[in-house]
Amino acid sequence: MRIAVVVTADGRNPGWLPAALRSVDDQYPRPAERCLVVDAPDGAAAPDPPGGWTGRRGRWGDPAAARNEGMAATRAPWVVFWDGDNVMPAGFLAAVTEAVKQAGPDVGIVYSDIEYVDENLGNAFLWRVPDCDYWGLREDNCVDTASAWRREALELCGGWPCGFGAFEDYALALELTRRGWRARRRDGPPIVMRQHDGRRTQARTRDGGRLADLWQARTLAIVSLLAGRASTYERWEKFLATAELPRHASLYVVDNSGDAAFTRRVHQTAEELGGARLLDHVSISVQPQRFAGNEHEPFAADRHRHVAALYAGLLPRVGEDLVFTLEDDVEPPPDAIRRLAEHIGRHPSGSCAAVAGAYDFADGKLCAGRAGGGWGSPVYWHEVSDEPIDVGCVGGGCTLWANWALSGQPVPFRWNEGLGWDGSLCHALRRRGYGIRVHGGVRCTHHVHGVLRTA
Repeated sequence: MRIAVVVTADGRNPGWLPAALRSVDDQYPRPAERCLVVDAPDGAAAPDPPGGWTGRRGRWGDPAAARNEGMAATRAPWVVFWDGDNVMPAGFLAAVTEAVKQAGPDVGIVYSDIEYVDENLGNAFLWRVPDCDYWGLREDNCVDTASAWRREALELCGGWPCGFGAFEDYALALELTRRGWRARRRDGPPIVMRQHDGRRTQARTRDGGRLADLWQARTLAIVSLLAGRASTYERWEKFLATAELPRHASLYVVDNSGDAAFTRRVHQTAEELGGARLLDHVSISVQPQRFAGNEHEPFAADRHRHVAALYAGLLPRVGEDLVFTLEDDVEPPPDAIRRLAEHIGRHPSGSCAAVAGAYDFADGKLCAGRAGGGWGSPVYWHEVSDEPIDVGCVGGGCTLWANWALSGQPVPFRWNEGLGWDGSLCHALRRRGYGIRVHGGVRCTHHVHGVLRTA
């Protein structure tokens, strides 16, 4: 199986590059193609490639663009992208070649364990990466740049995505697997990654660093249930028109109004938003059997059961990485989704499955309950700061959910425990070991039955 190796260097640490190139030359079998791409800033030296190497140089200022240049300069069906400050261990390419030979036609990425070597402290740490399925990869990245990438899959995805900082490898892995390709772990020699002052990936940590880049790499579904409330509709439209969104976002609406004129308005809004916001997908489900009871009784079991049934029919059909539930009487700030997304996923305290914006419930209480107490043990405004805190349950009015946690989890309804669909879902996720948080810095306005409630 022919494999190309593309080595990229930025000219900032030229002393490491000769060792990196020699380590590639020492591999057996040798790569079918070897390409050196130097992304040299103004005034930086751009070394000539050794014999047997193809050379490219430019001033892209983005390693993703440099890798795309190297991909264009090679033709082998598989490509390994290697950073110029790392050394390829003996036997690495032989192990990759064998794994690629055994890979099925649907495998787009073959990834490896990673050994981090700290040049300053003189120690090393071996990360044995897990075997990640589709949702496992979305919960925690295990794919490094130096994985083996199938050219066909790369080209169909448009190559390396630019603008993701240290997370461009994760963004690419998510894009490939979103299009149906699988990522497969291999055994054998690990990637050896030097950690030293000035290394670009020093800014990234597996437990949360630079999540401002990471949220843009994930896909988003905005989910709203509309009951025909005209008084708050324009605010709902305004948020969707101005909200900060990742590059791949979709809208799912359940129209439960039972009103033909309102339904036409929803369709017009969705069409306009889809074009203006470049949404990947817009889905409108019309469910005309609206709740027939007292809509102004917030604790009516039948009302909450009706809402739970609507979510239960929709959420299993949503396939995006993140799910943002937005109720039409909650008005979040435009940066709500981004700020919530920065705190979802893997953290030192555990994996977070849901982060909610803070909005008023009544009498100085947030729409959130403490662990173990549910809504009967409320969280008060004076207890929250501008950062997320761990809670037992949150309302679904402005909440970002991790779909790797929702996947395979039916929407429960435990009204006997005093919980609606959102509280019941939070408790189910916590029983599976996930965390639930409310973000006091994402403050929303709650328009309830014509009454404006803010913090």
